[in-house]
Amino acid sequence: MRVMLFTDTYPPQVNGVASCVNTLARSLSEHGHSVMVCTVLARHARANQRTHLSVEESFPVVRTRAVTIPLYGDIRIAAPVNLAIRRLVRSFRPDVIHCHTPFSIGWQGVQVCNAYHIPLIGTHHTLFGEYVGSYSRLGTEVNARLARWVRRYVAAFYNQCDLTTSASRFLAHDLIASGLDRQVMIVHNPVDTQRFHPLREAERQRIAPGGPRLVYFGRIAAEKNLHQLITLVEPFLRRHPAASFEIIGDGPARGGVMAFAQQRGLEHQVCFPGWMRGEALARRVASADICVSASLTENQPVSLLESFACGVPVVALAAAGVPEIVVDGFNGYLIAPGDTSDRFAERLESLTSHPALLRRMRANARATAAQYSREACLETTLAAYRETIAEAAHQREQRSARWMLPAALPHLLD
Repeated sequence: MRVMLFTDTYPPQVNGVASCVNTLARSLSEHGHSVMVCTVLARHARANQRTHLSVEESFPVVRTRAVTIPLYGDIRIAAPVNLAIRRLVRSFRPDVIHCHTPFSIGWQGVQVCNAYHIPLIGTHHTLFGEYVGSYSRLGTEVNARLARWVRRYVAAFYNQCDLTTSASRFLAHDLIASGLDRQVMIVHNPVDTQRFHPLREAERQRIAPGGPRLVYFGRIAAEKNLHQLITLVEPFLRRHPAASFEIIGDGPARGGVMAFAQQRGLEHQVCFPGWMRGEALARRVASADICVSASLTENQPVSLLESFACGVPVVALAAAGVPEIVVDGFNGYLIAPGDTSDRFAERLESLTSHPALLRRMRANARATAAQYSREACLETTLAAYRETIAEAAHQREQRSARWMLPAALPHLLD
């Protein structure tokens, strides 16, 4: 199959969507499919042309110039129409185009699909409406109206697609409630279970000796709710002076989160090693005891799936799509978002003070990750492609029948 992926975030950017698209592209290529990725140039990249084509890994990646959104630096906007992309589409001749963004790069995908009658599948990844309150300072009422507009806009984009997919039922329901006029197919986010895997106990101790170790990894941004996360783990850290909490990653809120940790007197236990990638990140995560999260806006967080793949259980707030992958008491613990007790810290205490329980949850976490392996998710994605192609063919037949009926009426009246 020949597939073009359109996305406004892709490595070297580090986030869940970029990871998902890259993993999908590698999986398609490794299984004999032809794949091309269309995305934006990295923020600090320099190119002599508006559109830059290169071969990254085993497939071509097309990068176009873009500008950064002021409120959300990870999203970059390119022109919605690109003649160079049209020429590449004509030469590549994809069987299906797969859009992973409702913004400008996504509209480039819609434009070429309409121009060349190519089946279009769209994957919805992010609760953009929920991000409004995290970044806008326009007031509660204005933010609420803006959030509703963003949701309607996103639904309008995916109404252009022959088929829409989402990794979680929560996000799918949100999209339908916002105005999507068709069903959504659930296609889970893939995790690289070969790169992310458990370590032997001796190796874990060598990488991270000492007391219990908590980890968060991903963007350090307002929507990740890291100030509250530090507050939630603080009682545990105070009871265990040898314990540590690593916040791996970077982002616009890093300075504020570091300052908050210092204000709480936790600067010796909460550390910020910055971005880590590939095998280095996988080994660092696998050496942790527990992965923690307080985000209220997750779809199906790749970081939690990668933690599971490393055999690391999760303690998180039971919000958005998180309860669909974290099973309370099986591969981690879920805490109600409004819980004001020390239950979050108590769950950390329970896991770290009962080695048999921690070992059992480690095994369960790894078993959970197997359900989201690259191979399993690729089969579901290919099924979505086949359904998209079939749906597009059906729609073309219906349009042809509508055009043919008026011409046939005189003969029917003879």
